[in-house]
Amino acid sequence: PLHLGTCELYLTMNVSLPQPSPEALSHSSRLVEFIRQDIAAQNGWISFARYMELALYAPRLGYYTAGANKFGEAGDFTTAPELSPLFGRTLARQVAEIMSLSAPHILELGAGSGKLAADMLAELEQLGSLPVSYAILEVSADLRARQQALIRERLPHLLDRVHWLDALPERFSGAIVANEVLDALPVHLVHWRGGVPTERGVAM
Repeated sequence: PLHLGTCELYLTMNVSLPQPSPEALSHSSRLVEFIRQDIAAQNGWISFARYMELALYAPRLGYYTAGANKFGEAGDFTTAPELSPLFGRTLARQVAEIMSLSAPHILELGAGSGKLAADMLAELEQLGSLPVSYAILEVSADLRARQQALIRERLPHLLDRVHWLDALPERFSGAIVANEVLDALPVHLVHWRGGVPTERGVAM
């Protein structure tokens, strides 16, 4: 109950989430067991960053690496590039300005379906501001394949400008694009105990 002076307001929340399919539940159980084994192999404790890494990117088990459709109407969520090419076209104009002040290279972190890359490249071509290279850092083999297929379908003549990375380059000059990706990067979780920062983690 929420007390407002002499009024009492009762807030109730009746949330009913859909039940996962048997396949999804089975997949989830396999991922949990994989994480459990990793925790056991690390003497019963892993950092929160390691937990995020496994939950999201464990080979063939993590959220982004298991192969299920994540983006658009058939997926779990939708981002601006999936709704309209206007987002990519608008961003391309800013990226063109950045490249003119630095170097004609683009680095996109976590390119999702590849739609943003395709929309930006198409607009940059119209503007006469194509980058010399468009690098995509993508750790998901499934998403990387989808990105390659989309660019091959929409912009086959620009495919030679696009290449995929497994890790950040040591040096880079140009424009870096990271749309809806920061929340999917494994992070360390710390808290203060007695004036000293302590790392938090996950145990069984």
